Amino acid sequence: EAQVDYGEGAPTLHPQTGKYRKPRLFVLSLGCSRHAFRKVVWKSSKEIWCELHEEAFAYFGGVTKTVRLDNLREGVIDPDIYDPELNPLYADLLTHYGVVAIPCRPYAPDLKGKVESAVGYTQRTGLAGRRFETIDEQNRHLFHWNDRWAATRIHGTTKRQVREMFEEERPFLTPLPATRFEYYR
Repeated sequence: EAQVDYGEGAPTLHPQTGKYRKPRLFVLSLGCSRHAFRKVVWKSSKEIWCELHEEAFAYFGGVTKTVRLDNLREGVIDPDIYDPELNPLYADLLTHYGVVAIPCRPYAPDLKGKVESAVGYTQRTGLAGRRFETIDEQNRHLFHWNDRWAATRIHGTTKRQVREMFEEERPFLTPLPATRFEYYR
């Protein structure tokens, strides 16, 4: 299982306004190893949400069988407990990759606590007290921090190194499809 969520990134100089704003922090965390893909974006849309998933799958070199998410509009249109209606583009992307979406019940963020924790950990350690001049600079920092710090740490719950656990988890990921998803409107 993977869990996915948005949080807030560090203050970054917005190219159009010239003011510091906090971009959206996308985090997709693997359930077993807690290895995560992190990236900041200025805005979100259905297409950007899907592209971020694709980048995360490519980063891991494989795909999980399920993804647990909040009921944000980019992914879920109707958060019905028994038969949620997914955004059609997102549903098609997940079908292309062979992934099943499991939306959380409304107002139940504890059901995806691993990614909630990953977002908070990123904000408290990787981004705390930092400001960036560009969003690319923040993404380079996040990638380096994730590779050198977050992936090499001993995780507080598992008491094992994240990267070591990911190497054990990697063979259970489904291979990436031969082609990328074709976007439509």
